[in-house]
Amino acid sequence: MYINYKGHRIFAFSDTHGMHRRMSIPADADILVCAGDGTSDFSKDNMADFLEWYSSVPARLRIFIAGNHEIIFNFYPQAARALVPGNIVYLEDGGCLYQDISFYSVSMKALQTGNVPRIPGDTDFLITHFPPEGILDDGRGSGLLKEMVAERRPRYHLFGHVHTQGGMQTESGGTTFCNVSYFMELKNMR
Repeated sequence: MYINYKGHRIFAFSDTHGMHRRMSIPADADILVCAGDGTSDFSKDNMADFLEWYSSVPARLRIFIAGNHEIIFNFYPQAARALVPGNIVYLEDGGCLYQDISFYSVSMKALQTGNVPRIPGDTDFLITHFPPEGILDDGRGSGLLKEMVAERRPRYHLFGHVHTQGGMQTESGGTTFCNVSYFMELKNMR
């Protein structure tokens, strides 16, 4: 999904599930955001392949968060982080600021355990893998995440996980919600 924001061209995606080389990333995108599930088989080798590809895509900033298929980040966090090339910003329950644009991530693990960090009130882009409850989620979203977004009101909430809602967006309470899953589009490519 392509977003123009504060003079930057941001391309956000998730759920390539090993089909990342089929992705068509706009050549003029200067910020890339991957909201997880670059792999589908949980393997270290496929994670390394995805990250190698991602690091080679031209951009000024590349952000990655882990999805439910990147469980290596939960069970072997040091080994997983060692796979991330230096030109990719890996976010997990934290944030980064790039040219006056703030990005913040809440991890799958934090949502599943209920140990969720407080999102800063001035967040431009909240990035999660799960959607919030009732928003482009096919009944599989997080109630905790819904409450958090309603309270903190980031400008954008980028997420994936629910493939059937990929490419859809809606707005509520001052936040634009974007399901950036590309699974269905990539799966149907020949």
